Amino acid sequence: MKGPYQGYAEGYYGKLLSWQERLQILDTLQQLNLNTYYYAPKEDPWHRLEWRTAYDLSWREHFREFCTQATQRGIHVVAGVAPGLNFDFSHLPDGRDFQRLKEKCEILLIEGADCISLLMDDIDADFAQRSGEFTSEGAAHAALANTLAKSLSCSSLVQTALKPDNDCTGSLCLWVTPRIYADELTAEAPDYLHNFMSTLDQHHVVLYCGSDVVARQIDAQSINSLRVDGAAGVEHEVVIWDNLYANDYCPRRLFVGPWRLRHGVNNILLNPTGMINTDCLLLELMAQQLQLDIPSTLSNDEKSTTTIWQNTLRRHNVPEQFFTIAQYFLYPVFNQNSQTTGENQLCDDDTIRAAIEHCLWRWKTPLSREWYPFLFGLKHDLLTEAGEHPVLRIYKTQPCPLSQSLVKLRREDGQVSSTSE
Repeated sequence: MKGPYQGYAEGYYGKLLSWQERLQILDTLQQLNLNTYYYAPKEDPWHRLEWRTAYDLSWREHFREFCTQATQRGIHVVAGVAPGLNFDFSHLPDGRDFQRLKEKCEILLIEGADCISLLMDDIDADFAQRSGEFTSEGAAHAALANTLAKSLSCSSLVQTALKPDNDCTGSLCLWVTPRIYADELTAEAPDYLHNFMSTLDQHHVVLYCGSDVVARQIDAQSINSLRVDGAAGVEHEVVIWDNLYANDYCPRRLFVGPWRLRHGVNNILLNPTGMINTDCLLLELMAQQLQLDIPSTLSNDEKSTTTIWQNTLRRHNVPEQFFTIAQYFLYPVFNQNSQTTGENQLCDDDTIRAAIEHCLWRWKTPLSREWYPFLFGLKHDLLTEAGEHPVLRIYKTQPCPLSQSLVKLRREDGQVSSTSE
């Protein structure tokens, strides 16, 4: 595989695409001249929770066809396995857990994956319980990647399935997600990244989110923490995992703002929402910026970035009324923000309400159906903020803990009305 690597990461919680939807993503990637599909869905039990269990024949047939379709479209498939939850490091280099991991990866390569990714992210800090002879978690994770790559390279099953550009200096090139995959996580294990990066063979690719798991800005400095001993550069190739639009950590929210403050990074994957029509739109937002090479910073080309965003939404048949309420759907609250930003603050008026009503009842497309719960949620929020939601309606529409808190606040403010529907 040759970079730059740009495309889609199916790596979120709460959603699992169908094979037909994955083919739709492939079509979108091809149309946008993006070249990578990263398969690592948290909701695929055999990818993560039950990683030791082999995929059945039906899944393998679907995956084989998916890889064939990707190859025909010029798209790389990187297939992930996430054993970090409970891999026993006493099984390195040839114990039972290692053999099962190797066998799982062999199958993925045999069925057509271009590359294997080893994911050690989102796991408990319980390494000592299964550390084997390792004293460093970071070094152990890197050693697992190194050993796995060399073992796969020697596998006769893999050798017959290898594509010409898979071989890397006698050992397969793996993509590896470390447990510490953003700067904000380094406090959990200050020595992890140094031990990981200094142990990992240089031809492997590292996935990293940058300053934060959901980074406000991504640029060439976003991988500083991967430098070893203050070296001027990072010896390993790095792919940025971009969670700007991800909402699996806040599933009642939707983010569809301009793809901005991302510049100077060639290798980047978008990990979005799992809603197929929304994700195709978000991929186009990213692709438009990448292909035009516009530095989307606060002070440079902001007008161009906004224009790209507006035109892209219009191409996806988003109505003009949406731009009236778009301020509520632009971006998450980033770690650097001490409070909700102005663009997310509630500001109710008749124009806002009319725009919501239009988008709810007069906009009818596959995309509108995906956005319906978020639009309706905004309507409820504005009514509640204005004190216009009767108590019974609050109880009907809001989850129990939230409805109780809202009614309690209204009682304290003396706003409770006996009016009911």
